[in-house]
Amino acid sequence: MITSSICAEHLAGMVRIPTVSNAELAKMDFSKFDQLHEYLRQSYPLVHRHLKLETIGEAGLLYTWKGTGESKEAPLVLIAHQDVVPEGDHALWKYPPFSGEIAEGKVWGRGTTDCKCNIMSILEAVEHLLSEGFTPGYDLYIGFGYNEEVMGGEGPAAAMIVQTLHDRGITPGCVLDECGGVEHDTEGGKDEWSAHIVTAEKGYADFELYVEDKGGHSSVPRKDGPMKKLAEAVLAVEANPFPYRITESVKAAIEAGAMGKTDEKSLLLQDVEKNWEKILPLVEEDPYLAAMFHTTNAVTMAFGSEQANILPQRCSVIINCRALEGDTLETIQKHFESIVPDGVKVRLVKGGNPPKASALYSHGYNLIASICEENHPGIKVMPGYMLGGTDSRYYSDICDNVYRFCSIESDDRWGPAHAANECIPVDTLATGPEFLVKFITRY
Repeated sequence: MITSSICAEHLAGMVRIPTVSNAELAKMDFSKFDQLHEYLRQSYPLVHRHLKLETIGEAGLLYTWKGTGESKEAPLVLIAHQDVVPEGDHALWKYPPFSGEIAEGKVWGRGTTDCKCNIMSILEAVEHLLSEGFTPGYDLYIGFGYNEEVMGGEGPAAAMIVQTLHDRGITPGCVLDECGGVEHDTEGGKDEWSAHIVTAEKGYADFELYVEDKGGHSSVPRKDGPMKKLAEAVLAVEANPFPYRITESVKAAIEAGAMGKTDEKSLLLQDVEKNWEKILPLVEEDPYLAAMFHTTNAVTMAFGSEQANILPQRCSVIINCRALEGDTLETIQKHFESIVPDGVKVRLVKGGNPPKASALYSHGYNLIASICEENHPGIKVMPGYMLGGTDSRYYSDICDNVYRFCSIESDDRWGPAHAANECIPVDTLATGPEFLVKFITRY
């Protein structure tokens, strides 16, 4: 039997193991991942008795549940990531960030919402089904990477898992990952349910703009020094943003989200193409809306000399880009190179192109929607678009139906991911595995 209390205990146990990732492989403590793997073996004995488990890369996990072959459906893949971001200042936390404290009706700690709750949901669902003697008619795979939070770092674990599946000739019929999901809105006395099935996400890239110089003593500065050139480059980037444009995935998400609303802005957004000229001024005023309609550039890091009285021999800034469908790493770099002053060089640090958008109204999409409607009659189900990035982008290379959909129902009681006091309500935890039990048995 799946209960919220058992889900909470298992999730708390995962949270107590600080599986923090780092972009540099040598700086990761893989002993913590070993501890997590042992904890999973102890907590989910049937999963580890009946499913084949392989270690991919340093700490990636790939489970295989062989089906009976009675179903005609292509394999199902359920994924999540084991790693978490650093906890930050402990003084800001109500409870210690890796205590896994269960208090005030919540599980507290780094990774509760992003995304060890999804690991818990997947394994609780499979453990439950195995306890009832269920075997799927199709093959089911479970993939847990270990460096999603650092965009794959020096070797994306999710990409290794995808390559393993590809090398074995496995083409999934559907992939489910984190994000999206069912939301319960009670703000201002509301009692509204909505479900967001995210079909696409932006690409990610870090570009470096840098200037090299001979340096020297700061008491003898030169005109047009490297910092000035770099500042001019930053201003050029700010003055020349990527143009706003409409893509099918964004259009579907925006229009679906606006349906049923009667305010002036929502009425315009219900038909993006027809009202585009009227929408553009609204886009300029709304950073979130703007991010949906173009590739964004954010200057996030700056580097100069190591001391105040030294002229830098090399100074640089990092620009974090989130690429809209249709833009690529190559087009973004060419854009920067075309606008920065002479003497400023552009270098791609890391990144990937936007993954292809997944199909709307496939078997997997429709099954998610039907379960949501069964659980909450009258719920508003809609496609979503993600501004951030997930491990699912790698799976888009081998599957047309990749959906970012967290099975746990969310509300305003969740603590913020990547911030102090990340937490998740206990009483909603069982909704995750319960949804997946229905999805797995009906797929």
